[in-house]
Amino acid sequence: LIDVREPAEVALGVIPTAHHIPLAALHDALVSLSDQDFEAQYGFKRFAKDEEAIFYCRSGRRSRLAFAQAQELGYTHVRHYPGSWIEWEARTKTPVSKS
Repeated sequence: LIDVREPAEVALGVIPTAHHIPLAALHDALVSLSDQDFEAQYGFKRFAKDEEAIFYCRSGRRSRLAFAQAQELGYTHVRHYPGSWIEWEARTKTPVSKS
């Protein structure tokens, strides 16, 4: 689960188990960084092109862009969460703060 919101938005809460890569950094993160640099910068191992990854943002718009970028780069098992943070927060009514 990849959160593509901006850091200020992430500070308001995240979906549990999500990792954060801002949309503006996604292309470089997937293309330019070595696996080692990716893990050092983002705190998790880069997902392989054939592994599942689900993108979300605040409303679904940026996650759809992230999904399209990843597909164009050859990632075959990517999806986006259309309702994203707004839907998840409404369903849980208890945002989880990032620790």
